[in-house]
Amino acid sequence: MSLKTILVPLAGTDTDPVALSAAMSVARSFDAHVDALFVKLDPRDAVPMLGEGMSGAMVDEIMRAAEAEANSHLSVARGAFEAAVQGAGIDLRDIPAAEPAASARWREVVGRAEEVVPREGRLSDLLVFAHTALDTEGQTLATVESALLASSRPLLLAPKDGPATIGRSVAVAWNGNAEAARAVADAMPFLRRADAVHILTAETSVTEAATGRRIADYLAWHGVNCQLTIVKTGSEPVGQSLMVKATELGADLVVMGGYGHSRMREMILGGVTRYVLNHAGLPVLMAH
Repeated sequence: MSLKTILVPLAGTDTDPVALSAAMSVARSFDAHVDALFVKLDPRDAVPMLGEGMSGAMVDEIMRAAEAEANSHLSVARGAFEAAVQGAGIDLRDIPAAEPAASARWREVVGRAEEVVPREGRLSDLLVFAHTALDTEGQTLATVESALLASSRPLLLAPKDGPATIGRSVAVAWNGNAEAARAVADAMPFLRRADAVHILTAETSVTEAATGRRIADYLAWHGVNCQLTIVKTGSEPVGQSLMVKATELGADLVVMGGYGHSRMREMILGGVTRYVLNHAGLPVLMAH
């Protein structure tokens, strides 16, 4: 259970510095390597599939515009990466150093982000994104959702105005489901280093308080001392109650399962996952 490789998909938007800052912070804590990935859309993919009635000149114009836009985003993303590396004071490196140390590299791949990122993410220990609400631009959200459901790796979602640290005080949202178990396993490097770990169990019609006590006992066998808090939801959404309690406890990282499935090309997310994606003000480590 180690954390050595971190993938940061970049899109050339104003959220790139947020994701990079979080990734660099984690990399310094674990002597990990940051892989900054920019997926450049093939201009041919920008041409509508049903374009039989389009002239060659129209097709060329669409492709040139797509190429120019992609290059513009590439330039912005590369600038954000270089600034983050300089600010973090870490080395650029393509292969591991003899002695463990934080490092980073830049990579470009041509393709569709929602296809490339999950594939590349499977060879990383953690994927880092800026927090993306469900009502934001579609491409960014589609990439986050596809990474959550198809990479088989945990995602760290970093808010714009998050805490100064990540992982010193961890709140684990636990309901005993498979996704929560995966999240806890993936978060073990953070849990073992944390100064405080809180287990949050929302007592509902489908989740009993004893569920939280069992995960606390499990973590104790791994050397993780934690405190159990039973969250009373009342009329509030479960996701809201969990995030409010995590904030009250001073958590700088929330660990939770990401619930959802894909139906054709439509992503169906669970209620708690949907709330957190829309409202999280803390870094969230989420696994499916």
